[in-house]
Amino acid sequence: MKIRSHSRAARGFTLVELLVVISIIVVLAAMAFGAGQRAIKSANNLKTQTTATSIASAIDQYYQEYSKLPTIGGATDEVRTEGEAGIELLRVLLGKEDDTGTMQNPRKIPFLTVETSKNRKKGGLVYSNGGAGGQIEGLYDAWGEPFYIKMDTEYEDEILDPLTQGNVVRDKKAIIYSLGADKRIGGDKDIKSW
Repeated sequence: MKIRSHSRAARGFTLVELLVVISIIVVLAAMAFGAGQRAIKSANNLKTQTTATSIASAIDQYYQEYSKLPTIGGATDEVRTEGEAGIELLRVLLGKEDDTGTMQNPRKIPFLTVETSKNRKKGGLVYSNGGAGGQIEGLYDAWGEPFYIKMDTEYEDEILDPLTQGNVVRDKKAIIYSLGADKRIGGDKDIKSW
């Protein structure tokens, strides 16, 4: 008497088994993608927060050294880290002013140390030729937008909060903020130094 054995290995996988395996792979990939996106968002927020804090610290150090705040030009107490006034402020804080009789940082002390970048979309300090030897184009957050710097130009130890109407920030020489990933004032996306 012959006994026939049906070997499953010879037949391969069924369609249902393949679909189950593919479904599991898709679910795991979706979970990994979500975790990756959260990690990127967290890294961008941290990078921007660190830069904002570095700018505030540089302005405090400048004040301690010279007993005054850097002049940011015009009749405003706020400047962005791009454009003529913003770039001049960056030159002062970086110790890279042109040698003139009206230097604000005559000792050329580098109060500000930040990451450089060749591309504003990646954030950081951007130079015109992609290197430290060129002209400063601006300092940008992780989303390629300039920082906002608001200083206590009246030396009253209070600055009106630009993000929350009616609030006052006390005991700060300068406050720095970024509009965050959504690039709008307000909400929980704003990143600030205070």
